[in-house]
Amino acid sequence: MTNNGGIILKKSTSLLLSGILVSGMVLGTVVTPATIVNAAPATTQASEEVANSVTYMLNGSKYSVRQLNGKAGERITLAPEGYAVKDTSLTVFSDDLQGSLEVEITPLTTVKVNYVDQNNKLVSSESVDGGVGNEVELTNLPAGCSWNNDADKTITIEQGKEYNVPVTKKVSNTIIFKTSDENEVGRTQIFGDKAGDSVTLEDDQLPEGYTVADKDLTLQNEGNTQFVTVKKNLDGIMPIKGVVRVNVEMAHLYDKDGKVLSRSLVNKSRWQTNNKMVLNGVTYYQVSTTEWLKASDIIVENEKGSEDANTDIDTNKDATKADRSVVETKNSGLAHLYDDNGELIASRSLSPSTRWATDLMKTTNGVKMYRVATHEWLKVSEIK
Repeated sequence: MTNNGGIILKKSTSLLLSGILVSGMVLGTVVTPATIVNAAPATTQASEEVANSVTYMLNGSKYSVRQLNGKAGERITLAPEGYAVKDTSLTVFSDDLQGSLEVEITPLTTVKVNYVDQNNKLVSSESVDGGVGNEVELTNLPAGCSWNNDADKTITIEQGKEYNVPVTKKVSNTIIFKTSDENEVGRTQIFGDKAGDSVTLEDDQLPEGYTVADKDLTLQNEGNTQFVTVKKNLDGIMPIKGVVRVNVEMAHLYDKDGKVLSRSLVNKSRWQTNNKMVLNGVTYYQVSTTEWLKASDIIVENEKGSEDANTDIDTNKDATKADRSVVETKNSGLAHLYDDNGELIASRSLSPSTRWATDLMKTTNGVKMYRVATHEWLKVSEIK
């Protein structure tokens, strides 16, 4: 105790259990601070290939020993010829091997699997290979059928057993493809849930090298046969010389890919053609550089045997071969057409900026003209 100017200072140190009383605070047991060192990042290494001695066991007895290579941790599935590794054998390759690994095997066998529909009728059969006692997943579901449930997809192989697997069979029709002269060129089957359903033929169902006008069919009663007419697919463009006459009220024009265009040609109008095209079994005739008419919308004139062959005699004896093969109308306004005598055809004209094939030119009434159809001419002043 010290007396310092009347003030008494008292110094006290007390030991309390495992704590130390300092300035009114209790400090816990002193612990030497630990030095924290950052751990090195974990590195994942791919399993390396290892070589193991494998002893194959058959019914508890050693069958054979082989040296196999594989990745550590990978299940051993290779078995001697005529055998399969048992499903229950889960032996894996090891990189820490002491002695030989044992793998259980079972004889391979072939069983017959029958697929039976909801009416207890056989749909089809197949042979399936597998190890006796092992499970095998069935993957060859018959066409037009569906599984009743997932459990039916798997069978357990038993020696000498024949399996009847239930399936649901859809309504099926046989399709026989014939040409117009009644020659059969192929067959296929279509399926649906019930008669009356619409079914679309796939391209790979059609006989190779043939096309059909309409791929949409209506499913008939189970087991019915339908006949579908096909045409030989002779796609390509063939140069020709001739004239076509529109034989419908308005004939749509198409491009070279068979896509319909915004323009059409009126009934009874005649057009010169230099090319014939067959695209997906449909025949077209070219009437301008980029425009084609369907054969079904026209009558082809000047063709041997045509009903109109005698109407297409060219009376333009003073015409000569055109000095160009294509003419193009001007950018604005309709281009008027004229007949063989140079008279205006009031009902006919050509749209601006359109191109037309031409074969003849002549001068009529002092005006040069180009022929763009059998009896239709375009003035030189109307073209670019």
